[in-house]
Amino acid sequence: MKGNRLLPLFLGALLFAPATFGQLRERLRERAEKGDAEAQFELAKMYETGRGGLTKNFVEAERLYRLSAEQGDAFAQASLAILYRFGKGIPRDYVQAYVWFSLAASQTTGGEHESIAEMRDSTSAKMTPEQLEAAKHLINEFKPKPSKPMG
Repeated sequence: MKGNRLLPLFLGALLFAPATFGQLRERLRERAEKGDAEAQFELAKMYETGRGGLTKNFVEAERLYRLSAEQGDAFAQASLAILYRFGKGIPRDYVQAYVWFSLAASQTTGGEHESIAEMRDSTSAKMTPEQLEAAKHLINEFKPKPSKPMG
């Protein structure tokens, strides 16, 4: 699992070069548009939080997290699961939350794994047996997709 993410570097650069703020955001957007899962994740996080000069937009955050998550990015999978778990800007969906938490947990270790697994388990406590079965079926069917452009 990648521990090195762009956002801290991106935000740190903004502190020292505010004139390039728009340029950095546009480079990130260009990479995301070409299908870079890490850039899609970072841009989604900016939309979710309303940072980087972007207005909060949970629908766009969900779309970008999904593009990255479908490529197998564990951070995007966990973030997408949180949106579904809490109905954050999108309809609450425990099945989808459980699926994405499970996929993210399968790729993480240590504290990251424990936190994600705890969220998965607390989600399962709210699910019916039928919902849990449906989620497990979706997990078994999941195959990461190749790089997917934003378009």
